[in-house]
Amino acid sequence: MLSKREYFIPLIAAQYQFPNHYYGLTSAALLEDLFVDAAINFKNQEHHGLQFERTDAKGEKGWDYRYDGQNYSHKVGGKVQSIALLWDATYQLPEDSTYSYPSPIVMVLSNYNNKNATLTLNTGEAFQITPLSQFRSKAFTQGQQILIVRRTLENNWKLLEVLNLNDKVSELNETLKLQVVWQKMLEHWANDQAANSIEIFVTKSSKKTVIPTDLTSRDVSINFKALPGVYLFPKESLQKVKVAKNNRAILLPTEKVQELMDISCEKGNFTYLPNWFTYFATNRSVDLYLVQRAEYDRLNSAARD
Repeated sequence: MLSKREYFIPLIAAQYQFPNHYYGLTSAALLEDLFVDAAINFKNQEHHGLQFERTDAKGEKGWDYRYDGQNYSHKVGGKVQSIALLWDATYQLPEDSTYSYPSPIVMVLSNYNNKNATLTLNTGEAFQITPLSQFRSKAFTQGQQILIVRRTLENNWKLLEVLNLNDKVSELNETLKLQVVWQKMLEHWANDQAANSIEIFVTKSSKKTVIPTDLTSRDVSINFKALPGVYLFPKESLQKVKVAKNNRAILLPTEKVQELMDISCEKGNFTYLPNWFTYFATNRSVDLYLVQRAEYDRLNSAARD
Protein backbone atom coordinates (compact mmCIF):
# COMPACT_ATOMS: atom_id res chain seq x y z
CA MET A 1 0.00 0.00 0.00
CA LEU A 2 2.68 2.50 1.00
CA SER A 3 4.61 1.80 -2.19
CA LYS A 4 1.90 3.70 -4.10
CA ARG A 5 2.14 7.49 -3.91
CA GLU A 6 -1.67 8.00 -3.77
CA TYR A 7 -1.59 6.23 -0.38
CA PHE A 8 1.89 7.17 0.81
CA ILE A 9 1.58 10.97 0.38
CA PRO A 10 -1.73 11.47 2.27
CA LEU A 11 -0.66 9.13 5.08
CA ILE A 12 2.73 10.76 5.65
CA ALA A 13 1.20 14.26 5.49
CA ALA A 14 -1.24 13.25 8.24
CA GLN A 15 1.64 12.09 10.48
CA TYR A 16 2.59 15.77 10.75
CA GLN A 17 -0.80 17.45 10.40
CA PHE A 18 -2.87 15.52 12.95
CA PRO A 19 -0.48 15.85 15.93
CA ASN A 20 0.12 19.48 14.97
CA HIS A 21 -3.59 20.34 15.01
CA TYR A 22 -5.40 17.90 17.33
CA TYR A 23 -4.60 17.06 20.94
CA GLY A 24 -3.04 13.73 21.96
CA LEU A 25 -5.65 10.99 22.02
CA THR A 26 -7.77 12.59 19.31
CA SER A 27 -4.73 12.79 17.04
CA ALA A 28 -3.87 9.14 17.69
CA ALA A 29 -7.44 7.99 17.06
CA LEU A 30 -7.66 9.92 13.79
CA LEU A 31 -4.33 8.53 12.59
CA GLU A 32 -5.53 5.00 13.35
CA ASP A 33 -8.81 5.59 11.51
CA LEU A 34 -7.01 7.09 8.52
CA PHE A 35 -4.69 4.07 8.31
CA VAL A 36 -7.60 1.63 8.45
CA ASP A 37 -9.63 3.59 5.88
CA ALA A 38 -6.61 3.67 3.56
CA ALA A 39 -6.03 -0.07 4.01
CA ILE A 40 -9.68 -0.91 3.31
CA ASN A 41 -9.69 1.29 0.20
CA PHE A 42 -6.46 -0.35 -0.96
CA LYS A 43 -7.95 -3.78 -0.38
CA ASN A 44 -11.12 -2.91 -2.29
CA GLN A 45 -9.17 -1.57 -5.26
CA GLU A 46 -6.17 -3.90 -5.42
CA HIS A 47 -6.89 -7.11 -3.50
CA HIS A 48 -10.58 -8.00 -3.43
CA GLY A 49 -9.89 -11.44 -1.99
CA LEU A 50 -8.18 -10.22 1.18
CA GLN A 51 -10.10 -10.44 4.43
CA PHE A 52 -9.43 -7.06 6.05
CA GLU A 53 -12.04 -5.26 8.14
CA ARG A 54 -12.63 -3.20 11.24
CA THR A 55 -13.36 -5.23 14.35
CA ASP A 56 -17.09 -5.29 15.01
CA ALA A 57 -16.90 -5.17 18.81
CA LYS A 58 -16.95 -1.51 19.79
CA GLY A 59 -14.95 -0.83 22.91
CA GLU A 60 -13.20 -4.20 22.90
CA LYS A 61 -9.83 -3.64 24.52
CA GLY A 62 -6.81 -3.76 22.28
CA TRP A 63 -8.25 -4.56 18.86
CA ASP A 64 -8.59 -2.13 15.96
CA TYR A 65 -8.96 -4.32 12.85
CA ARG A 66 -8.99 -7.90 11.65
CA TYR A 67 -6.88 -9.41 8.86
CA ASP A 68 -7.42 -12.97 7.67
CA GLY A 69 -9.28 -13.81 10.90
CA GLN A 70 -6.57 -12.39 13.19
CA ASN A 71 -7.29 -9.32 15.35
CA TYR A 72 -4.68 -6.55 15.40
CA SER A 73 -4.03 -3.61 17.69
CA HIS A 74 -2.81 -0.42 16.01
CA LYS A 75 -0.48 2.04 17.79
CA VAL A 76 0.94 5.37 16.61
CA GLY A 77 3.71 7.58 17.93
CA GLY A 78 6.15 10.33 17.04
CA LYS A 79 9.08 8.75 18.87
CA VAL A 80 10.16 5.45 20.36
CA GLN A 81 8.40 5.34 23.71
CA SER A 82 6.39 3.04 25.97
CA ILE A 83 3.17 1.62 24.53
CA ALA A 84 -0.08 1.28 26.46
CA LEU A 85 -1.11 -2.38 26.28
CA LEU A 86 -4.19 -2.09 28.47
CA TRP A 87 -6.03 1.06 29.50
CA ASP A 88 -7.11 -0.32 32.86
CA ALA A 89 -5.42 0.94 36.02
CA THR A 90 -7.34 -1.58 38.14
CA TYR A 91 -5.70 -4.60 36.48
CA GLN A 92 -3.56 -6.53 38.96
CA LEU A 93 -0.24 -7.73 37.58
CA PRO A 94 1.23 -11.05 38.77
CA GLU A 95 4.25 -11.03 41.07
CA ASP A 96 6.70 -11.26 38.18
CA SER A 97 5.16 -8.11 36.58
CA THR A 98 4.57 -9.81 33.23
CA TYR A 99 1.68 -9.52 30.85
CA SER A 100 0.57 -11.45 27.75
CA TYR A 101 -1.03 -9.44 24.97
CA PRO A 102 -3.97 -11.13 23.15
CA SER A 103 -3.07 -10.06 19.59
CA PRO A 104 -0.25 -8.80 17.35
CA ILE A 105 0.53 -5.07 17.38
CA VAL A 106 1.07 -2.84 14.36
CA MET A 107 3.03 0.25 15.39
CA VAL A 108 3.49 3.29 13.16
CA LEU A 109 6.47 5.51 14.00
CA SER A 110 6.08 8.87 12.25
CA ASN A 111 9.56 10.37 12.85
CA TYR A 112 13.18 9.37 12.98
CA ASN A 113 14.02 8.50 16.57
CA ASN A 114 17.19 10.59 16.42
CA LYS A 115 17.06 13.67 14.23
CA ASN A 116 20.66 13.35 13.01
CA ALA A 117 22.61 10.45 11.59
CA THR A 118 25.92 9.72 9.91
CA LEU A 119 26.07 8.94 6.20
CA THR A 120 29.19 7.01 5.25
CA LEU A 121 30.46 6.73 1.68
CA ASN A 122 32.15 3.54 0.50
CA THR A 123 35.40 5.53 0.63
CA GLY A 124 35.01 5.83 4.40
CA GLU A 125 34.21 9.57 4.41
CA ALA A 126 31.38 10.42 6.82
CA PHE A 127 28.85 13.27 6.81
CA GLN A 128 26.22 14.30 9.33
CA ILE A 129 22.74 14.44 7.82
CA THR A 130 19.25 15.51 8.93
CA PRO A 131 15.87 14.66 7.36
CA LEU A 132 14.44 17.43 5.16
CA SER A 133 11.29 17.36 7.31
CA GLN A 134 13.25 18.98 10.16
CA PHE A 135 13.68 22.18 8.13
CA ARG A 136 10.08 23.38 8.21
CA SER A 137 11.13 25.82 10.95
CA LYS A 138 14.88 25.65 10.49
CA ALA A 139 16.95 27.78 8.10
CA PHE A 140 19.38 26.37 5.59
CA THR A 141 22.94 27.66 5.53
CA GLN A 142 25.49 28.06 2.78
CA GLY A 143 27.44 24.90 2.10
CA GLN A 144 24.68 22.45 2.91
CA GLN A 145 23.69 19.82 0.37
CA ILE A 146 20.39 18.17 -0.48
CA LEU A 147 20.65 14.39 -0.85
CA ILE A 148 18.03 12.27 -2.57
CA VAL A 149 18.56 8.64 -1.57
CA ARG A 150 16.82 5.29 -1.93
CA ARG A 151 16.70 2.77 0.88
CA THR A 152 17.65 -0.70 -0.29
CA LEU A 153 17.94 -2.77 2.89
CA GLU A 154 18.25 -1.92 6.61
CA ASN A 155 21.09 0.66 6.84
CA ASN A 156 22.04 0.34 3.17
CA TRP A 157 21.07 3.12 0.80
CA LYS A 158 21.84 4.29 -2.73
CA LEU A 159 22.75 7.92 -3.38
CA LEU A 160 20.56 9.12 -6.27
CA GLU A 161 21.22 12.85 -6.45
CA VAL A 162 23.31 15.54 -4.74
CA LEU A 163 22.21 19.20 -4.90
CA ASN A 164 24.36 22.06 -3.61
CA LEU A 165 22.76 24.96 -1.71
CA ASN A 166 24.00 28.51 -1.39
CA ASP A 167 22.80 31.56 0.53
CA LYS A 168 20.82 33.11 -2.32
CA VAL A 169 17.20 32.91 -1.21
CA SER A 170 15.83 32.94 -4.75
CA GLU A 171 17.94 29.96 -5.81
CA LEU A 172 17.16 28.09 -2.58
CA ASN A 173 13.43 28.52 -3.04
CA GLU A 174 13.73 27.36 -6.64
CA THR A 175 15.70 24.25 -5.64
CA LEU A 176 13.12 23.26 -3.01
CA LYS A 177 9.90 24.21 -4.76
CA LEU A 178 7.40 21.39 -4.57
CA GLN A 179 7.03 21.36 -8.35
CA VAL A 180 10.78 20.87 -8.76
CA VAL A 181 11.07 18.20 -6.07
CA TRP A 182 7.94 16.42 -7.32
CA GLN A 183 9.35 16.21 -10.83
CA LYS A 184 12.55 14.70 -9.46
CA MET A 185 10.50 12.19 -7.47
CA LEU A 186 8.51 11.20 -10.55
CA GLU A 187 11.79 10.50 -12.35
CA HIS A 188 13.10 8.39 -9.47
CA TRP A 189 9.76 6.60 -9.10
CA ALA A 190 9.90 5.53 -12.75
CA ASN A 191 10.16 1.83 -13.60
CA ASP A 192 7.81 0.91 -10.74
CA GLN A 193 10.14 2.09 -7.97
CA ALA A 194 8.23 2.09 -4.66
CA ALA A 195 7.12 5.57 -3.59
CA ASN A 196 8.15 4.88 0.00
CA SER A 197 11.72 3.85 -0.86
CA ILE A 198 13.05 7.37 -1.48
CA GLU A 199 13.95 10.00 1.11
CA ILE A 200 15.54 13.46 1.16
CA PHE A 201 18.25 14.44 3.65
CA VAL A 202 20.25 17.61 4.25
CA THR A 203 23.96 17.59 5.13
CA LYS A 204 25.53 19.65 7.86
CA SER A 205 27.32 22.69 6.46
CA SER A 206 31.05 22.07 6.08
CA LYS A 207 33.84 24.16 4.56
CA LYS A 208 36.26 21.22 4.56
CA THR A 209 34.52 18.44 2.66
CA VAL A 210 31.39 18.08 0.56
CA ILE A 211 29.87 15.15 -1.24
CA PRO A 212 30.79 15.32 -4.95
CA THR A 213 27.69 15.80 -7.09
CA ASP A 214 28.83 13.07 -9.49
CA LEU A 215 28.57 10.33 -6.84
CA THR A 216 25.20 9.15 -8.11
CA SER A 217 24.14 5.52 -7.86
CA ARG A 218 26.76 4.96 -5.17
CA ASP A 219 26.04 2.75 -2.17
CA VAL A 220 26.14 4.47 1.23
CA SER A 221 25.22 3.56 4.78
CA ILE A 222 23.07 5.64 7.16
CA ASN A 223 22.88 4.84 10.86
CA PHE A 224 19.56 6.14 12.21
CA LYS A 225 18.63 4.34 15.44
CA ALA A 226 15.03 3.89 14.31
CA LEU A 227 13.39 4.72 11.00
CA PRO A 228 9.83 5.98 10.62
CA GLY A 229 7.54 3.29 9.33
CA VAL A 230 5.14 0.46 10.09
CA TYR A 231 6.41 -2.19 12.52
CA LEU A 232 4.71 -5.53 13.18
CA PHE A 233 5.09 -7.12 16.62
CA PRO A 234 3.88 -10.76 16.34
CA LYS A 235 1.62 -12.10 19.08
CA GLU A 236 4.24 -14.62 20.22
CA SER A 237 6.73 -11.80 20.91
CA LEU A 238 4.23 -10.21 23.34
CA GLN A 239 3.71 -13.15 25.67
CA LYS A 240 4.91 -12.97 29.30
CA VAL A 241 6.74 -9.69 28.71
CA LYS A 242 7.93 -7.50 31.55
CA VAL A 243 5.66 -4.47 31.79
CA ALA A 244 5.25 -1.31 33.84
CA LYS A 245 2.11 0.20 35.32
CA ASN A 246 0.96 3.74 36.05
CA ASN A 247 -2.35 5.22 37.18
CA ARG A 248 -3.85 4.83 33.69
CA ALA A 249 -2.51 1.77 31.92
CA ILE A 250 -0.29 -1.28 31.61
CA LEU A 251 2.77 -0.21 29.61
CA LEU A 252 5.28 -1.98 27.40
CA PRO A 253 8.57 -0.25 28.37
CA THR A 254 10.50 1.84 25.85
CA GLU A 255 13.48 -0.54 25.91
CA LYS A 256 11.25 -3.48 24.96
CA VAL A 257 9.58 -1.44 22.22
CA GLN A 258 13.00 -0.65 20.72
CA GLU A 259 13.99 -4.32 20.94
CA LEU A 260 10.83 -5.42 19.14
CA MET A 261 11.37 -2.76 16.47
CA ASP A 262 14.91 -4.02 15.84
CA ILE A 263 13.63 -7.59 15.54
CA SER A 264 10.88 -6.45 13.15
CA CYS A 265 13.50 -4.92 10.85
CA GLU A 266 15.71 -8.02 11.01
CA LYS A 267 12.80 -10.34 10.13
CA GLY A 268 11.31 -8.16 7.40
CA ASN A 269 8.26 -7.15 9.44
CA PHE A 270 8.86 -3.46 8.71
CA THR A 271 7.72 -1.05 5.99
CA TYR A 272 9.63 2.23 5.62
CA LEU A 273 7.72 5.52 5.76
CA PRO A 274 10.04 8.35 4.60
CA ASN A 275 8.79 11.77 5.65
CA TRP A 276 10.25 14.23 3.12
CA PHE A 277 6.73 15.34 2.10
CA THR A 278 6.04 16.77 5.56
CA TYR A 279 8.37 19.63 4.56
CA PHE A 280 5.70 20.66 2.01
CA ALA A 281 2.52 19.58 3.81
CA THR A 282 0.08 22.22 5.05
CA ASN A 283 -0.13 22.83 8.79
CA ARG A 284 -3.45 21.10 9.19
CA SER A 285 -5.46 18.43 7.44
CA VAL A 286 -8.73 18.90 5.59
CA ASP A 287 -11.55 20.46 7.61
CA LEU A 288 -13.65 17.53 8.83
CA TYR A 289 -16.84 19.61 8.84
CA LEU A 290 -16.42 20.43 5.15
CA VAL A 291 -16.14 16.71 4.37
CA GLN A 292 -19.42 16.05 6.18
CA ARG A 293 -21.04 19.07 4.54
CA ALA A 294 -19.98 17.85 1.09
CA GLU A 295 -21.57 14.48 1.86
CA TYR A 296 -24.77 16.23 2.98
CA ASP A 297 -24.86 18.33 -0.20
CA ARG A 298 -24.29 15.22 -2.32
CA LEU A 299 -27.16 13.36 -0.66
CA ASN A 300 -29.50 16.28 -1.25
CA SER A 301 -28.31 17.18 -4.72
CA ALA A 302 -30.78 17.20 -7.60
CA ALA A 303 -28.17 15.26 -9.59
CA ARG A 304 -28.15 12.40 -7.09
CA ASP A 305 -30.43 10.19 -9.18
